[in-house]
This record gives sequence, structure tokens and C-alpha cells, in this order.
Amino acid sequence: MIWFGKLSLLPPAAAPSGTPLRERMQLALESVARRAPHLSGRALLRALGETGWVDETTAARLLPEFRAFDPDRYFAEYLRGISFRGPAYAEEFRHGVELVVRDLVGSAEPGALGPEPAVRFRHGEHEGVVLAYPEVTFRLAARTLEAVQAAIEEMPDTLLLVARNFDSTTAAQLGGLLARTGVPATLVTLNLLLGLRATALRYQPPTNRVLRTLSAGRALHTTDVARLGDRVA
Repeated sequence: MIWFGKLSLLPPAAAPSGTPLRERMQLALESVARRAPHLSGRALLRALGETGWVDETTAARLLPEFRAFDPDRYFAEYLRGISFRGPAYAEEFRHGVELVVRDLVGSAEPGALGPEPAVRFRHGEHEGVVLAYPEVTFRLAARTLEAVQAAIEEMPDTLLLVARNFDSTTAAQLGGLLARTGVPATLVTLNLLLGLRATALRYQPPTNRVLRTLSAGRALHTTDVARLGDRVA
């Protein structure tokens, strides 16, 4: 399991005095799962204590009662739940996508591409940039167009756009902008990105194969998820 440092994005919550203890423990587990679903052991207990819902000693005592709680599943459902809520949830959504990308390629960190906040990743000499938007039927707006122009100048090996889903014209518009530039722009819906994550965590494909998928230069489909796990010939 991986510990990503202090949960700086988690504001300590003051537990209402009337909230039952096991309900507070459930809320603490959910709070941590939204930010760092990988945690286990001492790091998990420390993170649970940092939520303010329970202290570490209480968390250690109650944790065996919550074996059925699946932090990966909760994380995925939470990310789906905010994936259509727009700019107010952009930072939350981008952080979740950052965790997914880290699972897929081994590294990811906050960055920017032109005027847009982004997620950056690297594997060896391969560099990629991810633009993530918690929007439905996403279209390329002015700031995204500026970010795409910045990508043309920067020439990353992968440019990945993530949204709840995309407008039917987005792929063609993006393809027209990047034609003959050498920048492979890939569109992936959140559900497919989470599918790639689940497949990668289960089957552990080589990172180079994951990078080839993320660098497809088109909209990804369910068959791409299947191929990552060698379930399609």
C-alpha cells in the first residue's frame, strides 16, 4: 500500500456530539477513501485520526468491524458522483484523477498547461499531461483551447482529456487542432478511466502498455480497457 503524505485537502471535521461512534468511524473511512484509498496500517489510522471524526486509538479498536468497507469502490463511486458537478468540484475531481493516473503509470503530480490546472506524469523519458473536467458532454472552451495550444508548443508524449463524457463533436474538433502536430490527444470518459485503473490494479500490465493506451490519440472505448487486461486477442 502507498502513503501519499498528509491529507492536506481534508479539512478536520468537528464530530457532532450526538453522532454515534460507529457512524463517525464510517464517516472517517469515507473521508480518507475520497483522498487516499490505498492507505493501510499505521498510515490509515493516522489519516483517520486527522479527519476529526475519531481519534487513532478509537480507529484502531473499531477498524476490524469495518472489514467490509471497500475504499477503492467508495473512491470510484465518489469520483463518479462529482464528475458532473462542474467547476465548483474541479479541484476535487482533478485530485481524484491524479490518484488514478498515479495508479496507472506510477507517478502523477499537480501542474498546469497554459492557463489550465493539470496533472503531469512521467515514466522514464515519457511525459504526459492530463486535463480533467467534471462536466457532462464536455466541449473545448476558450481556456481549454489555450491549453491545447500550449501542448502543441510543449509537445508532450501524451495529452489526455478526462470528463464525465464528451460532446459528439469534441474528438473531431481536437483532432483538427492537433493534426500534423505530433501531439497524440486521447479522450477518456471517467468510467473508462476507472475501468483502466481497475484492470491495471488487477492484472498489472507493463507500464509501457498502459502508456500506449493513454497515448492512443483518439477517444478510448471499452475494448481498450479489455485489451489492457489481455481479455481480447
